[in-house]
Amino acid sequence: MDARRLLRRAGIDVIRWPHRPESGVIDWALAEVIRTRGINCVIDVGGNKGQFAKRLRTLGYTGRIVSFEPSPTVLPVISAEAARDPNWTVRPVALSSKAGKAELRLHKEPQLDSLLDSLPGVIDQMPAMEQVGTATITLSTLAAEFPGIVAGIAEPRVLLKSDTQGHDAEMLRGAGDKGLDEAVLAVLVELVAQPFYDGQPAMTAVMDLIINNGFTAVAFEPLFESSDGLRMVELDGLFMRPPVGDPDWGKGLERRPYGALPIAGVPAARRA
Repeated sequence: MDARRLLRRAGIDVIRWPHRPESGVIDWALAEVIRTRGINCVIDVGGNKGQFAKRLRTLGYTGRIVSFEPSPTVLPVISAEAARDPNWTVRPVALSSKAGKAELRLHKEPQLDSLLDSLPGVIDQMPAMEQVGTATITLSTLAAEFPGIVAGIAEPRVLLKSDTQGHDAEMLRGAGDKGLDEAVLAVLVELVAQPFYDGQPAMTAVMDLIINNGFTAVAFEPLFESSDGLRMVELDGLFMRPPVGDPDWGKGLERRPYGALPIAGVPAARRA
Protein backbone atom coordinates (compact mmCIF):
# COMPACT_ATOMS: atom_id res chain seq x y z
CA MET A 1 0.00 0.00 0.00
CA ASP A 2 1.46 3.38 -1.01
CA ALA A 3 2.04 6.27 1.41
CA ARG A 4 -0.87 8.34 0.06
CA ARG A 5 -3.41 5.58 0.77
CA LEU A 6 -1.99 5.12 4.25
CA LEU A 7 -2.40 8.82 4.95
CA ARG A 8 -5.96 8.75 3.62
CA ARG A 9 -6.86 6.03 6.11
CA ALA A 10 -5.76 8.50 8.80
CA GLY A 11 -8.03 11.19 7.30
CA ILE A 12 -5.18 13.05 5.57
CA ASP A 13 -4.79 13.64 1.86
CA VAL A 14 -1.72 14.81 -0.06
CA ILE A 15 -2.43 16.67 -3.30
CA ARG A 16 -0.54 18.58 -5.98
CA TRP A 17 -0.66 22.39 -5.63
CA PRO A 18 -2.28 24.37 -7.22
CA HIS A 19 -5.32 22.14 -7.47
CA ARG A 20 -9.05 22.35 -8.03
CA PRO A 21 -10.68 22.46 -4.56
CA GLU A 22 -13.77 20.48 -3.59
CA SER A 23 -15.44 23.67 -2.31
CA GLY A 24 -15.05 27.31 -3.36
CA VAL A 25 -14.35 26.06 -6.86
CA ILE A 26 -15.73 29.13 -8.64
CA ASP A 27 -13.37 31.55 -6.86
CA TRP A 28 -10.47 29.21 -7.59
CA ALA A 29 -11.49 28.87 -11.24
CA LEU A 30 -12.10 32.61 -11.62
CA ALA A 31 -8.65 33.41 -10.30
CA GLU A 32 -7.07 30.84 -12.62
CA VAL A 33 -8.95 32.04 -15.71
CA ILE A 34 -8.12 35.68 -14.94
CA ARG A 35 -4.46 34.77 -14.50
CA THR A 36 -3.98 32.36 -17.39
CA ARG A 37 -6.02 34.30 -19.95
CA GLY A 38 -4.69 37.70 -18.92
CA ILE A 39 -8.14 39.18 -18.29
CA ASN A 40 -7.90 42.99 -18.26
CA CYS A 41 -11.56 44.02 -18.44
CA VAL A 42 -14.63 42.71 -16.58
CA ILE A 43 -18.23 43.46 -17.56
CA ASP A 44 -20.33 43.11 -14.41
CA VAL A 45 -23.96 42.80 -15.56
CA GLY A 46 -26.25 43.07 -12.56
CA GLY A 47 -23.78 44.77 -10.25
CA ASN A 48 -26.23 45.12 -7.33
CA LYS A 49 -24.28 46.62 -4.39
CA GLY A 50 -20.89 45.86 -5.92
CA GLN A 51 -20.37 42.47 -4.28
CA PHE A 52 -18.85 40.83 -7.36
CA ALA A 53 -16.50 43.70 -8.17
CA LYS A 54 -15.19 43.72 -4.60
CA ARG A 55 -14.82 39.94 -4.75
CA LEU A 56 -12.65 40.33 -7.85
CA ARG A 57 -10.39 42.76 -6.00
CA THR A 58 -10.09 40.25 -3.15
CA LEU A 59 -9.00 37.64 -5.71
CA GLY A 60 -6.24 40.00 -6.82
CA TYR A 61 -7.73 41.36 -10.03
CA THR A 62 -6.66 44.98 -10.61
CA GLY A 63 -7.96 45.66 -14.13
CA ARG A 64 -10.96 47.55 -15.45
CA ILE A 65 -14.47 46.79 -14.16
CA VAL A 66 -17.63 48.18 -15.76
CA SER A 67 -20.78 47.43 -13.78
CA PHE A 68 -24.34 47.68 -15.09
CA GLU A 69 -26.99 48.29 -12.42
CA PRO A 70 -30.37 49.92 -13.16
CA SER A 71 -32.12 49.47 -9.79
CA PRO A 72 -32.69 52.80 -8.00
CA THR A 73 -32.56 50.92 -4.68
CA VAL A 74 -28.91 49.88 -4.95
CA LEU A 75 -27.53 52.25 -7.60
CA PRO A 76 -26.38 54.82 -4.97
CA VAL A 77 -24.62 52.03 -3.05
CA ILE A 78 -22.64 50.58 -5.94
CA SER A 79 -21.86 54.07 -7.27
CA ALA A 80 -20.36 55.03 -3.92
CA GLU A 81 -18.27 51.84 -3.87
CA ALA A 82 -17.00 52.44 -7.40
CA ALA A 83 -16.14 56.06 -6.62
CA ARG A 84 -13.37 54.76 -4.34
CA ASP A 85 -11.84 52.65 -7.13
CA PRO A 86 -10.32 54.53 -10.11
CA ASN A 87 -10.59 51.45 -12.35
CA TRP A 88 -14.29 50.73 -11.69
CA THR A 89 -17.19 52.53 -13.35
CA VAL A 90 -20.97 52.06 -13.14
CA ARG A 91 -23.53 52.39 -15.93
CA PRO A 92 -27.09 52.99 -14.60
CA VAL A 93 -28.78 50.88 -17.30
CA ALA A 94 -29.84 47.28 -17.82
CA LEU A 95 -28.55 45.17 -20.72
CA SER A 96 -31.13 43.41 -22.87
CA SER A 97 -31.72 42.17 -26.43
CA LYS A 98 -33.03 45.60 -27.50
CA ALA A 99 -32.64 49.17 -26.30
CA GLY A 100 -35.65 50.95 -24.80
CA LYS A 101 -37.52 51.28 -21.51
CA ALA A 102 -38.91 48.63 -19.16
CA GLU A 103 -40.50 48.22 -15.74
CA LEU A 104 -38.21 46.74 -13.10
CA ARG A 105 -39.97 44.87 -10.29
CA LEU A 106 -38.47 45.97 -6.98
CA HIS A 107 -38.37 43.43 -4.16
CA LYS A 108 -37.84 43.51 -0.42
CA GLU A 109 -34.38 42.07 -1.13
CA PRO A 110 -32.92 44.24 -3.94
CA GLN A 111 -30.72 41.38 -5.10
CA LEU A 112 -33.95 39.81 -6.41
CA ASP A 113 -35.13 42.82 -8.47
CA SER A 114 -36.20 41.55 -11.89
CA LEU A 115 -37.79 42.51 -15.19
CA LEU A 116 -40.03 39.44 -14.74
CA ASP A 117 -42.92 38.75 -12.37
CA SER A 118 -42.24 36.18 -9.66
CA LEU A 119 -43.97 32.80 -9.90
CA PRO A 120 -47.01 32.15 -7.69
CA GLY A 121 -46.05 30.58 -4.38
CA VAL A 122 -42.42 31.70 -4.41
CA ILE A 123 -43.05 34.45 -1.87
CA ASP A 124 -44.55 31.91 0.57
CA GLN A 125 -41.15 30.22 0.87
CA MET A 126 -39.04 33.31 0.22
CA PRO A 127 -40.48 36.42 1.93
CA ALA A 128 -37.61 38.46 0.46
CA MET A 129 -39.35 38.06 -2.92
CA GLU A 130 -42.18 40.36 -1.82
CA GLN A 131 -42.60 43.09 -4.43
CA VAL A 132 -42.43 46.58 -2.97
CA GLY A 133 -42.75 48.68 -6.11
CA THR A 134 -41.62 49.20 -9.69
CA ALA A 135 -39.23 51.54 -11.48
CA THR A 136 -38.98 52.54 -15.12
CA ILE A 137 -35.44 51.80 -16.27
CA THR A 138 -33.38 52.28 -19.43
CA LEU A 139 -32.34 49.27 -21.51
CA SER A 140 -29.22 49.12 -23.64
CA THR A 141 -27.46 46.25 -25.41
CA LEU A 142 -24.08 44.65 -25.05
CA ALA A 143 -23.36 45.38 -28.72
CA ALA A 144 -24.00 49.09 -28.21
CA GLU A 145 -22.05 49.31 -24.94
CA PHE A 146 -19.07 47.13 -25.83
CA PRO A 147 -16.95 49.70 -27.74
CA GLY A 148 -17.11 52.12 -24.79
CA ILE A 149 -16.39 49.36 -22.28
CA VAL A 150 -13.08 48.39 -23.89
CA ALA A 151 -12.08 51.85 -25.15
CA GLY A 152 -8.42 52.60 -24.47
CA ILE A 153 -7.42 48.95 -23.94
CA ALA A 154 -5.03 47.98 -26.73
CA GLU A 155 -5.79 44.24 -26.56
CA PRO A 156 -8.97 43.72 -24.51
CA ARG A 157 -9.37 40.32 -22.85
CA VAL A 158 -12.80 40.33 -21.29
CA LEU A 159 -14.64 38.40 -18.59
CA LEU A 160 -18.43 38.80 -18.84
CA LYS A 161 -20.39 38.18 -15.63
CA SER A 162 -24.20 38.07 -15.64
CA ASP A 163 -26.61 37.92 -12.72
CA THR A 164 -29.88 39.49 -13.90
CA GLN A 165 -32.62 37.49 -12.20
CA GLY A 166 -34.04 35.85 -15.29
CA HIS A 167 -32.80 38.18 -18.02
CA ASP A 168 -29.43 36.57 -18.83
CA ALA A 169 -30.56 35.04 -22.13
CA GLU A 170 -31.88 38.39 -23.35
CA MET A 171 -28.64 40.07 -22.30
CA LEU A 172 -26.62 37.53 -24.31
CA ARG A 173 -28.86 38.01 -27.36
CA GLY A 174 -28.05 41.71 -27.15
CA ALA A 175 -24.50 40.92 -28.27
CA GLY A 176 -25.83 40.90 -31.84
CA ASP A 177 -26.25 38.40 -34.66
CA LYS A 178 -22.58 37.38 -34.56
CA GLY A 179 -22.68 36.60 -30.85
CA LEU A 180 -20.20 37.64 -28.21
CA ASP A 181 -17.20 39.63 -29.38
CA GLU A 182 -14.02 37.57 -29.80
CA ALA A 183 -12.43 39.66 -27.04
CA VAL A 184 -14.79 38.02 -24.52
CA LEU A 185 -12.74 35.09 -23.27
CA ALA A 186 -14.82 33.95 -20.29
CA VAL A 187 -18.43 34.10 -19.07
CA LEU A 188 -19.66 33.69 -15.49
CA VAL A 189 -23.43 33.36 -15.21
CA GLU A 190 -25.92 32.58 -12.47
CA LEU A 191 -27.94 29.57 -13.62
CA VAL A 192 -31.32 28.61 -12.20
CA ALA A 193 -32.30 24.95 -11.86
CA GLN A 194 -35.69 25.87 -10.38
CA PRO A 195 -37.06 29.16 -11.78
CA PHE A 196 -38.30 31.99 -9.53
CA TYR A 197 -39.84 34.13 -12.26
CA ASP A 198 -42.59 33.75 -14.85
CA GLY A 199 -41.04 33.21 -18.28
CA GLN A 200 -37.52 32.66 -16.89
CA PRO A 201 -35.53 30.56 -19.41
CA ALA A 202 -34.30 27.13 -18.42
CA MET A 203 -30.66 26.99 -17.39
CA THR A 204 -29.97 24.79 -20.41
CA ALA A 205 -31.23 27.53 -22.75
CA VAL A 206 -28.78 30.02 -21.22
CA MET A 207 -25.96 27.48 -21.38
CA ASP A 208 -26.73 26.75 -25.04
CA LEU A 209 -26.37 30.44 -25.92
CA ILE A 210 -22.94 30.49 -24.27
CA ILE A 211 -21.71 27.16 -25.64
CA ASN A 212 -22.94 27.99 -29.14
CA ASN A 213 -20.76 31.12 -28.92
CA GLY A 214 -17.72 28.85 -28.73
CA PHE A 215 -17.28 28.50 -24.96
CA THR A 216 -16.67 25.37 -22.90
CA ALA A 217 -17.47 24.73 -19.24
CA VAL A 218 -14.81 25.40 -16.61
CA ALA A 219 -16.63 24.98 -13.28
CA PHE A 220 -20.03 24.87 -11.60
CA GLU A 221 -20.82 25.61 -7.98
CA PRO A 222 -24.22 25.39 -6.22
CA LEU A 223 -25.35 28.60 -4.53
CA PHE A 224 -28.24 27.11 -2.56
CA GLU A 225 -30.52 24.11 -2.63
CA SER A 226 -34.09 23.07 -1.86
CA SER A 227 -35.27 22.60 1.73
CA ASP A 228 -34.69 18.84 1.52
CA GLY A 229 -31.08 19.49 0.53
CA LEU A 230 -31.32 17.24 -2.52
CA ARG A 231 -32.09 19.64 -5.38
CA MET A 232 -30.06 22.56 -6.61
CA VAL A 233 -31.98 25.83 -6.95
CA GLU A 234 -29.25 28.20 -8.18
CA LEU A 235 -25.68 27.64 -9.27
CA ASP A 236 -22.83 29.62 -10.76
CA GLY A 237 -21.41 28.45 -14.08
CA LEU A 238 -18.06 29.56 -15.47
CA PHE A 239 -17.28 29.12 -19.17
CA MET A 240 -14.14 29.88 -21.15
CA ARG A 241 -13.32 30.34 -24.81
CA PRO A 242 -10.57 27.78 -25.53
CA PRO A 243 -7.17 29.38 -26.24
CA VAL A 244 -6.94 27.28 -29.44
CA GLY A 245 -9.68 26.12 -31.75
CA ASP A 246 -8.94 22.39 -31.49
CA PRO A 247 -10.72 20.27 -28.88
CA ASP A 248 -8.68 19.25 -25.83
CA TRP A 249 -9.75 16.03 -24.15
CA GLY A 250 -6.79 15.96 -21.78
CA LYS A 251 -5.57 12.49 -20.82
CA GLY A 252 -8.82 11.16 -19.42
CA LEU A 253 -8.21 8.76 -16.53
CA GLU A 254 -4.54 8.32 -17.39
CA ARG A 255 -3.25 11.05 -15.02
CA ARG A 256 -5.52 10.23 -12.05
CA PRO A 257 -4.15 7.91 -9.35
CA TYR A 258 -6.37 5.05 -8.23
CA GLY A 259 -9.13 6.26 -5.91
CA ALA A 260 -8.74 9.91 -6.93
CA LEU A 261 -11.93 10.19 -8.99
CA PRO A 262 -14.18 12.80 -7.37
CA ILE A 263 -17.42 11.47 -5.86
CA ALA A 264 -19.86 14.17 -4.88
CA GLY A 265 -20.25 14.52 -1.13
CA VAL A 266 -17.63 11.89 -0.23
CA PRO A 267 -14.35 13.15 1.29
CA ALA A 268 -11.16 11.87 -0.29
CA ALA A 269 -10.20 10.03 2.89
CA ARG A 270 -13.35 7.90 2.68
CA ARG A 271 -12.78 7.08 -0.97
CA ALA A 272 -9.44 5.39 -0.30
